[in-house]
Amino acid sequence: MTPYKNFLIQGVLPPDENEPQRLKWNTNYYVILDGGLFKRGSTTPLLKFLNNQKIDYVIRELHEGI
Repeated sequence: MTPYKNFLIQGVLPPDENEPQRLKWNTNYYVILDGGLFKRGSTTPLLKFLNNQKIDYVIRELHEGI
């Protein structure tokens, strides 16, 4: 998640020799909205990337509703 966000916001590429080409190719599927990283698809809505704290919260909320 971090390399994509760094590239989209600041244009920073990773130092690895093969990674920058793959990163440039894959960033077409990602967008930054209100500081958050989202993955877009042709038939799906934007999917938001969550950090570990938010993941735990979402999982707890889902399981409490069962």
